[in-house]
Amino acid sequence: MAEENRAYFLKVIIAQKFIVGIIEFALALGVLAFLDKDIGALAEWLAGYFSLDMENSYVRYFVEKAGLIGNNTIMGASGVLFLLGVLAFVEGYGLYIRRRWAEWLTVVSTSLFIPFELYEVIREITLVKVGILVFNCAVVYYLAKHKELFGSAGELS
Repeated sequence: MAEENRAYFLKVIIAQKFIVGIIEFALALGVLAFLDKDIGALAEWLAGYFSLDMENSYVRYFVEKAGLIGNNTIMGASGVLFLLGVLAFVEGYGLYIRRRWAEWLTVVSTSLFIPFELYEVIREITLVKVGILVFNCAVVYYLAKHKELFGSAGELS
C-alpha cells in the first residue's frame, strides 16, 4: 500500500511536469503574437479597459515602460519560456522512465524556485501561492527521500 502511494505521487509529479511544459510551450508561442506590435498602445488600451486612472503616475509609468518593449525582448521572453517548457518535458519524461538524473534534475530545478515562491508568499499570502510553495516543497522532499523508486544507488540510469 505504501509503495502504491509513493508511485501515485510520482505520477502526479510527472503529470504536473508535462502540463507545465505544455503551458510554457503555449505561452512561448503566444508571446510571439506580440512581434511588431505597439506594446505601449496595448498597455494603454488595457489600462482603459480596466478603467485605470491614466493620470496615476504608476499607470502612466507602466504604459511608458511597456512602450519600450521591442522585438528582441519578446523573442527573449519566448525563448526562455520555450527552454523552460523543454526542461519540464525532460524532467517529466526522465521521471516517467525512472532515471536517477531526472530525479536530481527535478530536485535541483524545483528547489531553485522555492526562494522566489517563499518571497511571494511573504509579500502577499494567497491560497494559490501557498499551494504552489507546499507542492514544490513536497516534490523536493519526496524525490530526495524515495530513492528506491529510481533503482539502486550504484546504477547510472
